Amino acid sequence: MLETIDYDEHWTQSLATYQSHPTSRHRRRFVMRSLRKTGVPKGTFVFDYGCGPGLLLKEIQDLYRLADSQLGGCDLSPEAIKAARASFNSPFFYNQSFPDLERPIDIAVTTEVIEHTSEYEEILRWLWDHLRNDGILIVTTPGGSMDPPDVYYGHVQHFRLHELSRLLERLGFHLHISRYWGFPFFTLQKWVTKKYFFKVRDGYMDGDMSTKKRMVFTLAYYIYMVHDLIPYGPQIFLLARKTPHR
Repeated sequence: MLETIDYDEHWTQSLATYQSHPTSRHRRRFVMRSLRKTGVPKGTFVFDYGCGPGLLLKEIQDLYRLADSQLGGCDLSPEAIKAARASFNSPFFYNQSFPDLERPIDIAVTTEVIEHTSEYEEILRWLWDHLRNDGILIVTTPGGSMDPPDVYYGHVQHFRLHELSRLLERLGFHLHISRYWGFPFFTLQKWVTKKYFFKVRDGYMDGDMSTKKRMVFTLAYYIYMVHDLIPYGPQIFLLARKTPHR
């Protein structure tokens, strides 16, 4: 059986690789573009479900000049939450799945999380319950087939766009963006990673950054810009707003 990643080890030994990886950068770019569409009013509280060490929250904070207390998140990795708490002087970081969060959320983000658990509907419902009316939800998650790299990262299922969109609508969200992303080059990346998994894992998925890795990542990042124009691929992007139940 293929081993799965140790996320405590990942967040302490491969953080620079994760931060610079082209698809990771594009997912964060989608979140930031979504926030520019919706706006981030003064006093906004942003919660990142599956926040890791807080890289995305740091980008949001720097751009919108949010106080530490306007940021929060949860993650199952103790090392990730330890790093997030060290970065932000905020009481709203939790090492658990469904924290007892008393403060309402204005903007919720969950990126590359719901594919890791069969409780994905409970996560989305928890986010609905904790969002203010008219609050924003941003989701990224894989679509397409489950391949060895996905198993390595601990995925238990992937989604179809229409099924996930219907689930969000059933919960009461109004979808503003619901699309696939990643054809043709990210699709090719996934094929190469599947075919040469162990070489790609050891050379590009784990460990520190190298000059070669940085060059490959940078080139891929700019080439992947073309995916914005093509509504197909193995990545799902969603932007939704909470609409109160009638």
